[in-house]
Amino acid sequence: MKIHIQSRRGLTLIEVMVTSGLIGVLGLIIYSLLNIGTILGAKNTAVNFAHQQARVAMLQMIQDLHSSISLPYLVDVDANGNVVLDAFGTPALTTGAAGGPAAGIAFQQWAMGPLEIIADTAALPGSQNFVRVALPSSTSPWPSVNQRLVIPTHQIEGDITAVSGSWSNLTITLANMPAPSPAPSPAPSPAGTKLPVQIQGTGSGIGDVVCFIADRCWYAVANNSLTWHRLGTRTMVTDITNPTPFSTPTTPAGALYYRFVAAIDLSTSDLSYSNRGFKSANILLNGQVPMRTRLTTYQ
Repeated sequence: MKIHIQSRRGLTLIEVMVTSGLIGVLGLIIYSLLNIGTILGAKNTAVNFAHQQARVAMLQMIQDLHSSISLPYLVDVDANGNVVLDAFGTPALTTGAAGGPAAGIAFQQWAMGPLEIIADTAALPGSQNFVRVALPSSTSPWPSVNQRLVIPTHQIEGDITAVSGSWSNLTITLANMPAPSPAPSPAPSPAGTKLPVQIQGTGSGIGDVVCFIADRCWYAVANNSLTWHRLGTRTMVTDITNPTPFSTPTTPAGALYYRFVAAIDLSTSDLSYSNRGFKSANILLNGQVPMRTRLTTYQ
């Protein structure tokens, strides 16, 4: 009986090494493609998110500056990231160049009014530091402390320190304020007074003496974040790469061009999607905002 034995030949060491090498190269290529795709995806996401944040912030800043009722001016921030204030709690004018660039910009916005002033003030010299006004109805919102009372016809402007009475006879107490001056001042002098002029004729049937309420506002960049202040502070955008985005444009002759009250150059980066620090490459959101109206004398 004859038995046939079939031999099976295995892979040689060289064949195993070549096969393993080919598989390794193919795996490295696939991994490289996946890694490049992941990096590009993270970069695009970070850049797009940074662009979106910056555009939303830019649109709000343009809208707020365009609705300003005072002449906006540039301000600084201190080492702790707070806007530098003067003795009256008003943002102080920047110590840098008048046209900037600066870390912040301050202005006022309309809050309510016009409100009728219903009583004359004491004759000067006097110590009266309040006015009496009437709200439109019993459901009207009341002015609040830290808002501003502005009487354009008498150039009286002051921070509200107390509100009392009823809606038809409301007493608004004011902090000290500067004496009227023909030249606009961005901030009151430390030597404040009571009501600088007397208010008369509030009982006349010919016309009313009116006032309105305003809010002091500002935008500022500190610690890489853009903050917005209006009766409170909130953070709008983080990871700002330009610490001084605000400036005042100049004319061809070099004078400050106050028709355009602010120029903004906002640049951001987003670090939340990756640790590689992808930036939005200075997207040049540098709109120039024209002044629409001015109802105040002082800031």
